[in-house]
Amino acid sequence: MSTYIFLLAVTLIVYLSLVTVILRDARTTVRRRFAFYLICGAAWSLSTLLAFTDAFGLTRVWTGLIVINGMATVIAYYSFVRAFVNRNNRSLPEILGYAVLVLVLIPLVATGHVPQTVSLSGGGLHVTYGPFLYLIAAVGYVFFILSVIALAGRYRSVQESQDRNKTAYLLAGLGVLAGFALRSGIPPVPAFPYEQIGHLGNALVISYAITRHRLLDVRLVLRKGLAYSGVSILITSIFLLMLVVVQQFVRSWTSSASLAAMFGMAVILAWAFNPMRGMVQKLVDRAFYGEAYDYRQLVLTFSKRMGSVIELRELAEAMLQPIVRSVRATQVSLLMPANNDFISHFAERLVEAEPLIPIKLSKDSPIVKWLDAHHRPLSREIIDIAPEFKGLCEAERNSFEAVQLDLLLPMVAKERVVAVLALSKKESGGIYSADDVDLLTTLTNEAAVALENAQLYAQARDRAHLDELTGLFNHRYFHERLDEEISRSSRFGDIFSLLFLDLDLFKIYNDVYGHLAGDDILKQIGHFIKSSIRSIDIAYRYGGDEFTIILPQASLDDALTVAERIRKKIESEMDARGVSITCSIGIASWPTDGVLREELFQAADAALYHSKQTGRNRITLAPDVTPSRVLNVGLKHTGEPGVLSTIYALAATVDAKDHYTYGHSKKVSTYATDIAEAFGYSDDRLAIMRAAALLHDIGKIGVSDGILVKSGKLDSDDWEAIRAHPKLGVAILKHVEGLSGCLAAIQYHHERYDGSGYPAGLKGENIPLDARILAVADSFDAMTSLRPYRPGKMTEEEALLELIRCRGTQFDPRVVDIFVAIMRGEHVAKTEKVRPAAQTGK
Repeated sequence: MSTYIFLLAVTLIVYLSLVTVILRDARTTVRRRFAFYLICGAAWSLSTLLAFTDAFGLTRVWTGLIVINGMATVIAYYSFVRAFVNRNNRSLPEILGYAVLVLVLIPLVATGHVPQTVSLSGGGLHVTYGPFLYLIAAVGYVFFILSVIALAGRYRSVQESQDRNKTAYLLAGLGVLAGFALRSGIPPVPAFPYEQIGHLGNALVISYAITRHRLLDVRLVLRKGLAYSGVSILITSIFLLMLVVVQQFVRSWTSSASLAAMFGMAVILAWAFNPMRGMVQKLVDRAFYGEAYDYRQLVLTFSKRMGSVIELRELAEAMLQPIVRSVRATQVSLLMPANNDFISHFAERLVEAEPLIPIKLSKDSPIVKWLDAHHRPLSREIIDIAPEFKGLCEAERNSFEAVQLDLLLPMVAKERVVAVLALSKKESGGIYSADDVDLLTTLTNEAAVALENAQLYAQARDRAHLDELTGLFNHRYFHERLDEEISRSSRFGDIFSLLFLDLDLFKIYNDVYGHLAGDDILKQIGHFIKSSIRSIDIAYRYGGDEFTIILPQASLDDALTVAERIRKKIESEMDARGVSITCSIGIASWPTDGVLREELFQAADAALYHSKQTGRNRITLAPDVTPSRVLNVGLKHTGEPGVLSTIYALAATVDAKDHYTYGHSKKVSTYATDIAEAFGYSDDRLAIMRAAALLHDIGKIGVSDGILVKSGKLDSDDWEAIRAHPKLGVAILKHVEGLSGCLAAIQYHHERYDGSGYPAGLKGENIPLDARILAVADSFDAMTSLRPYRPGKMTEEEALLELIRCRGTQFDPRVVDIFVAIMRGEHVAKTEKVRPAAQTGK
């Protein structure tokens, strides 16, 4: 095989590979016209290859096709350039060019006038075109010059840096084409068609420009190269082998018969190409993606699987769960519109035990405006360097750092962004490949309409949740939303507060002035409440003259500020109308005043009752009231031996699972109770602390013995089981009457003061004080006891020094200081009597 033939074969294979890659996403006019240009180039290379090999002895026929395909390639390139510069309609030069091709050049080739002579010698193809060479060259030069003019105009007019760079690439490609093609238009025509190399170089440059670095994605090149090029080489080899066999056995065939046979072989191979490509592609993909392959298939079949689903949560889970595992993202969030902002309503972590980090994009953010204008993926790299994002507020930049945001994809329906898909960094720390972006873009395009329909359904459902009189949400929706807020806060490590409001003397007013006047008052109260709360707070008419408000991410102090604003507003407005109506309010905070819905609601209700009983027109915090339910855990005071027996039986079960931790729960209980006494805990709260410490590890009942006594390093699966034990402990104990006061301490005793703990990632004083105390007591006993994962144990003084070293990062500094003083026998003055409000983050 000569060097010329080898180069032509390589050129053909590259053209075919480019065609298959571009046709995978040929939904735009630019890509479709570029694909047609590549097809013409591939036909040109194929006819040249057949001419150089003298296939079937039809060199003159193949040479005529070289002229036709070459002219078609030039015109197709100009057509692509017009689409690239946003001129999609057919121009006069294109129409005239195709007219010359069909009405002049093809008849000249068919009648034998072009080419005039053809010969193969010295490995080269020697062609004489006569005067028709100037016609062919003139047409080529005209379209070349028109392409340069169009691209140069585009470069001068466009403002966006990315579009200017793409245009510059296309101009560079034209330079490559001109360098190789100039010689071919000057007689004598060279033996090798160098202009083909020029067109191939141009095609590669264009591919790089319009796919934006995708040809530099090594995995994509290898994967597509193995699949597409492998099948192309196989098909081409079979075709050439068939040509050789046919030539050997049918030398006496006429030209027409040879052409018919060749056409039949081409049809057979074309029919076999797609099945072979699909089979090879599947094998290659499985080899490249490994266990992520099945998740990628779930992403690609999202539209088929979820087309009829209208529940937002179900759609979000079907999207996020396979995405996070198919591209190995540390976190994937779905940002939905809320008061014109985009907030992460749903999220998924690659490691489920890690806390979810919320994201918010304000309606005025440059990012939201960019996504709405461009409707394409936005990478962190562009956000950091593009001038249009210089005005990004510090809060959004900090939130991006916290979540390690790497990629944003808009979900567009009817030219409107209905949601944003946000991906944090990859598990490996690398960048998202072009293949990853392709996969995600395909999903966002398909899922956008389904999400929009789900949003419309949710809006219709919300209308059913409204109280028609006040315009606030109704009683039924309050209970649904309270459950959702507890779930969301648990996942994201947030706190929230609940306000319970009841109007004072409203019944008397209603009896005196009638129900219509009463309804008018309720409407006004609804308006006062809505005007006094934040955009993320949600108000409800619970029933009659009772109202509730959920305040996300609000501590007791924050909620007290809002409540006082509402109380004063109602008092002043009613007084101005000469109406003696005021309001009483009770406030509870999650998780301090209750982990479960019923506990939190009862705490707020008890606080409201206290406001009513102590004079009305006032606000009471749940921690300032001692609900009877709390007394249930004061075990030795209540005479509930059944609960006490339950506590010690469960504690013994935990200790029995691991001989290394025998007696651990009792020692932790002693340490924790000593700290709580120094904090000024009441007897009832000491009983809660003692019970919580005894049961803090009850969730380890669900952890296998092999993990608990494992001497080596724990792997990710082991850690996932360990990190689940606080939640499992709460799930077990919430069904035991009298232990509800222990739940917050048990669930959050593995939180860290700097927010890097589990299960919720709570930070600082957002962690309940009981849990902060328990964390110090638990860690101290663990450090001073034998453990299977380390040799020996620390002395008490070494453990105290370690607590001091970790104060402010892992542990609450106040708790550490008090415990160290206790253990060193120093005098500890009891702190001012602590109420649970100190646990809410102030």
